[in-house]
Amino acid sequence: MIVTTMDGIAGSITEETLGVVRGTALWTRRTVKNFVGGIRQFQVHGLQELDHGLNAAKESATKAMEEHAKKLRADAVIGLRLEVIEMSGGVFCVNATGTAVMTVKLPQSVPAFTAGPSEDFDLDISFLAARPSFAGSSLRH
Repeated sequence: MIVTTMDGIAGSITEETLGVVRGTALWTRRTVKNFVGGIRQFQVHGLQELDHGLNAAKESATKAMEEHAKKLRADAVIGLRLEVIEMSGGVFCVNATGTAVMTVKLPQSVPAFTAGPSEDFDLDISFLAARPSFAGSSLRH
């Protein structure tokens, strides 16, 4: 499944919009109790632990969103948006939101060609007159 922050997939068109899909994951720092009065404190061994934990939560939220999209029979999710919110005391909530869509690959309308190493290169564009027309096609641009 293709997941992108863009509003479309290169080389494809959106055939059907299936709806908004969401995924959520929670992550917290390790919490321990102190012997004095049961006060809680956070143990963070640096920003790398925080970075690793939040990235894991983003992956988890994105996977949950993809599963939601698969239930709708989508083959892509466009407009991905990730939000990280600190709820309270080191508990983070990651939300992944996007639009589930069905896409269709566009046919190649102009054949690709490569120019050889020739000094007398003459561009022949007669093939453009014979290219398929999309007028009246069910594909919408």
